Amino acid sequence: MIYCIFFYKIGKIIYGGIQMKKGLGLVCCCLMLAVLAGCGKKAAPASAVEYKTVLNVAVMQESPSLDLHKNSSLVARQIGAGTIWEKLVTLNAESEVVPELCERFEMSSDAATFTFYLRKGVKFHDGSVMNADDVVVSMNRWIGGFSVMRELAGASRFEKLDDSTVRITFNHPAVTFPDVIAGANQPASITTAKACADEDDKGFLKQNIGTGPFKFVEWKLNQYILLEKFADYVPYGDPSKPIDGWAGYKAPGVEQIYFWVVPEATTRIAGLETGQYDINYNLSTYDLPRVAAMQDVEMVRFQAGTSAFVFDKREGPASDLYFRKAVNAVINVDDILKPVYGELYELGSSYMDDTQPYWKSLAGKDQYNLKNPALAKEYLAKSNYKGEPFVILTTTMGNLDSGVLVMQQQLEAIGINVKVTTVDWATVMAYISDPVRFDIYTTSFSSVPVPSLKLYFAATYAGWSDDPTLQKYVSAFNAATSREEARQIWDTLQEYSWEYLPILNLGHYIAASAWNKKVENVTVYNGLYFWNTKIRK
Repeated sequence: MIYCIFFYKIGKIIYGGIQMKKGLGLVCCCLMLAVLAGCGKKAAPASAVEYKTVLNVAVMQESPSLDLHKNSSLVARQIGAGTIWEKLVTLNAESEVVPELCERFEMSSDAATFTFYLRKGVKFHDGSVMNADDVVVSMNRWIGGFSVMRELAGASRFEKLDDSTVRITFNHPAVTFPDVIAGANQPASITTAKACADEDDKGFLKQNIGTGPFKFVEWKLNQYILLEKFADYVPYGDPSKPIDGWAGYKAPGVEQIYFWVVPEATTRIAGLETGQYDINYNLSTYDLPRVAAMQDVEMVRFQAGTSAFVFDKREGPASDLYFRKAVNAVINVDDILKPVYGELYELGSSYMDDTQPYWKSLAGKDQYNLKNPALAKEYLAKSNYKGEPFVILTTTMGNLDSGVLVMQQQLEAIGINVKVTTVDWATVMAYISDPVRFDIYTTSFSSVPVPSLKLYFAATYAGWSDDPTLQKYVSAFNAATSREEARQIWDTLQEYSWEYLPILNLGHYIAASAWNKKVENVTVYNGLYFWNTKIRK
């Protein structure tokens, strides 16, 4: 009788208020009787899959902060982007801008005013509900901390129209502005207005309070960062569809994620092999054979950005254009990249990567990978170089110093006096703000959705690309009224860049990662993301 009452009530809930045809009603009754007939039988045990509650991810370095407004480090985005922090808009797998924390947005006919209509009921990790005040303060802090946006925005800032609507108006067209919000390497993360006012002595946020599916719990320096599932997360998108790029319905499959700081590649690989780590975010070319031999491990590769050397154009030998041309003319890119990346790189003169086919350009390709010592000596003779030390700043991280040693030999062969300074990555980041510390430094730049987000185009970025002609083209790109116009300007800007040489654009690096085959639902799009990831026991 208990079973009959139970199913009767379910039947009433399902069918109550619906006028059914006689035949359909008969079928339903028969189905109900069949179910009732089996109620007294013991159900067969289900072969349900059991999942772990903790995901362990190995990363290769410590982040200076998780404050993405003022921090462009890759590891900070690996940990926090889309996980702790979300943005007004984001990118789908086609690199199209789609809403995230807004329901929709509008661009004015002159591409100068952008209005964002916020989703309602979105909660922060401190339990408060997101409103326009939080968004305005967050977005304006982001603009202030991000050199590309400071130059694009000028005096323009976000303003509140009502509790769920914000707007920004530029004094020029800014057709790519939504792309900048969606894909900048210093993400436009939304936090609380209160958190924005609480900074440490370095200007970073003291509190990592976002809206994402995981909340920050603990940071043990040089050990791990712990995130925990946010029980009150308010998802968006279609739960029946997979994540599309960085957009879509997020449903955490674990309770906690540990991001373990493991600088030694051999330790990361050993941990992956033994099961200590479920995911190894950073594989070097030397790891590939060993990982490929692991039967229970899955490996993925994707073009992730460009490898480059950034010139100090403010002072020293590299402030001379002919000197920069001499360096560009002599280098053999293959010889420099191979000891760093092994098989994990691709040659190419385009400043943009394969992930952004619309912006890939061949302009200036005749100046790429010249390998011409005679021409280099001609340029050097035209320069003001007098034999003073040319300081290359590098780091052992990611084997970057091994490529520098090859470059040193190439430059010394044409008469350049090279001094190599090798430090850890944190020290590189500190040194590049001081033009006395370096003449060129080695680095890499992650993929970005639009060319204007290349950090080295900012006049104030380390390297100081304040050339008037370059900045004229950058401003013209930012002021384009259509993507088609911006694409034409980009060709001109890239061609001029190969003449002016703000950087040495070496080619494109390939990121490789691996995880245990028991891991499910890793999102792979310009990185790895674990919003819906599960791991079987």
